[in-house]
Amino acid sequence: MAGTTTHPVAFRNTVADLVDSTLSTTAKLVFRTTGNAGTPGSEVATLAMSNPAFGAADAGVITASAITSDTDATGGTIATATLQTGAGTVIVHTTVGTSGDAINMSGGLVVGAGDTVACSSLTYEAMP
Repeated sequence: MAGTTTHPVAFRNTVADLVDSTLSTTAKLVFRTTGNAGTPGSEVATLAMSNPAFGAADAGVITASAITSDTDATGGTIATATLQTGAGTVIVHTTVGTSGDAINMSGGLVVGAGDTVACSSLTYEAMP
């Protein structure tokens, strides 16, 4: 059965804010070679997020506070990313590309060992 499912904005805000509060005070944005939410792939670069990681939800969207660059990346080819707690619990898993993806890398997907990986802006949108 085809159709559209939507949620009220208040519920979407609750979900988005829950993502932020679950990430807690030591959230990380980890770029990875592959994987899924249950079995994330190998780490390419790990960027520390601010505390709090995101601001309050507006229309189901949260915008990240400052994200610290990884100035000594492990290296590899980025295909996915996770938002995770400092203890490594994955809260969000997403795909990464160079255009039209959930996260877009302007400098390409191949990262050399020791390279710097930065994230200039990041938003999370709860389901529609």
